[in-house]
Amino acid sequence: MLPVSHIIRPPARMHKLLFSLLVLLLLAAPVTAQTTRQLRKVMELKMPRGGGDNGGTVALNLKNRNYYATVAGNKTYSMAFFNGAGEMVSPPDLAVLQDIRGLWYSPAAKTFHANSYGTNGWYSYTLDDAGIPYDIKPLFPGQLQPFPNSTGAYNLRANTVYFLKGSAVVGYDAATGAEQPQPIVVLKAGYGRKTPPPAGWSVDTFQVLNGYNSTTLVFTGVANSEFGLLNVKTREVELYSGADGLMSQRLTLPPDAPVRDKLNFAYCNNTYWLYHSTSRTWIGYR
Repeated sequence: MLPVSHIIRPPARMHKLLFSLLVLLLLAAPVTAQTTRQLRKVMELKMPRGGGDNGGTVALNLKNRNYYATVAGNKTYSMAFFNGAGEMVSPPDLAVLQDIRGLWYSPAAKTFHANSYGTNGWYSYTLDDAGIPYDIKPLFPGQLQPFPNSTGAYNLRANTVYFLKGSAVVGYDAATGAEQPQPIVVLKAGYGRKTPPPAGWSVDTFQVLNGYNSTTLVFTGVANSEFGLLNVKTREVELYSGADGLMSQRLTLPPDAPVRDKLNFAYCNNTYWLYHSTSRTWIGYR
């Protein structure tokens, strides 16, 4: 056996070359795997006492960074806003003023806009200097959404409000309320790049998805995971690509997370929100 000093070793520059080639191969390889991640509770927003069993939505005020949360079902039900620590800083008797579903902050208008139930149309809030909504005015009339309980999700960059229509994501111009002529994308619910739909697979695009929250779509703005659905059977948030409609991530909720098949689901500030009707609490997960 040769002594250690006589063993032939590759030159250092060859090690560097092999390492560089390995890195290039890894970077060139397509990322097709669907990832799974466990969500954890990070915040609670305790709503005031009052009527209503369904959470409407949670939205972020881009000016004061407070969370605005609602209860859906009647214009007299609660609206409240909370600081970054989850402490309510609004008056306890604040009402939502209209039976709204989706809620989003418009930087151009410097206030919140909302879509309401059924044919009630879209509305614009009037805020005082403290951010308290003291009035609400009609913005656009009519049912500017697919279904009566549809909850809008806002894309600030595109100035577009998205809704779930069966398995399709449809868009409405936030400046005019006009519906875009074609769906943004058709979500292939349950299928990803690693597990694509089988040959010959088809879907009734506008038929309500079974096993999912049927009223609420969330928009994350994250590339390749722009749209989110709540799967009430598997208790997961599924994220889908806006380019091809295939699932890119599964986000697993804790066993005690309250999941519902309509309303009670929202997303803002990188947080997924579910409403617990008994405790009247919006629970945030990341």
